Amino acid sequence: MTMMMKTARTSLVFCMTATSSLRPVGAFVVLRTPHNYNYGSSKLAIRLASTSTSTSASTAPDRRLFPEQVNVIYDSKCSVCKLEIDWLSRRDQRINNCSPKLKMTDLESDNYNPSDPANGNVSYREGLAAIHAVTNDGKVLKGVEVFALAYQQVGLGWLFAITKWPVFEPLVQVMYEIFAKYRTNVTRGSSLESLVQAYEEKKSLEQQKKSAQDCDTCKTNA
Repeated sequence: MTMMMKTARTSLVFCMTATSSLRPVGAFVVLRTPHNYNYGSSKLAIRLASTSTSTSASTAPDRRLFPEQVNVIYDSKCSVCKLEIDWLSRRDQRINNCSPKLKMTDLESDNYNPSDPANGNVSYREGLAAIHAVTNDGKVLKGVEVFALAYQQVGLGWLFAITKWPVFEPLVQVMYEIFAKYRTNVTRGSSLESLVQAYEEKKSLEQQKKSAQDCDTCKTNA
């Protein structure tokens, strides 16, 4: 009889024991405590533990590379690309208000730095050969999946849902690869190789000028 009464007093979440300890039972956490236990102290301890856990979680460092969800690396000298990027940016501002989800990085900017983690080590050549994007946790995307993710951020992911269908995915990939192969010829009037060569020559001259300036500074200070 005594055992039955004790069993009846046991709830689904809390059970009584003399050790005042927490232990898991199936999907529940069971608290065992003696009959004369101070429940006020127990509740306070549980609240303090919960507060401590919440504080630790809230003070965890933000490891995102940038505030937005996706960094799209695009070619601003490609009229078709620029048109689409500008449209996505405007929609992003309108749909997501003051918290845009898209970060746009111009491959042709003088400040573009492939070594920046936010740019995913995407070189000038790679960026011209195909559109790239980097998520704020560092994942690098390329080609059609960039458009799919970018459009998803502005509420239009359904437009690219078909590109994931087994029947259409290979076809879409082939079509994009053909477009990417001849894109610079069509939209910029130059081949990929000639654009890369001009870019590398420009960077080389910039480096030479910088080295000369540094040398002049050293002589002046000496």
